[in-house]
Amino acid sequence: MALEDLSIFDDSNFDTEVLGRDGLTVVDFWSKTCVPCKQLKKILGQVNEELPEDVVIGTVDGDENLDLLARYGVRGFPTLMFFKGGELVETRTGVDRRQVLKKAIEEHA
Repeated sequence: MALEDLSIFDDSNFDTEVLGRDGLTVVDFWSKTCVPCKQLKKILGQVNEELPEDVVIGTVDGDENLDLLARYGVRGFPTLMFFKGGELVETRTGVDRRQVLKKAIEEHA
């Protein structure tokens, strides 16, 4: 699963696709004008290829899903949120190196 295999979440499917899952879902809140967001998306695509099938990584376009930003208190981009069993278990902001991000994901998987 590469960059093009990242799931896309929005106001209409977030509750079902993220909160309704038992396994780990990593959600990348991003913006079209955010340069670090593009770096993070590339890293997530690389990490996605190395993770078990039951871990889902997806994105939320913060420019188009303002209700989700307000709901989770997203104030800057990029913001990563880790959900497991419908519960928020970790929030990270900014861009981490691939190895750091992969380790953080594996700790929750």
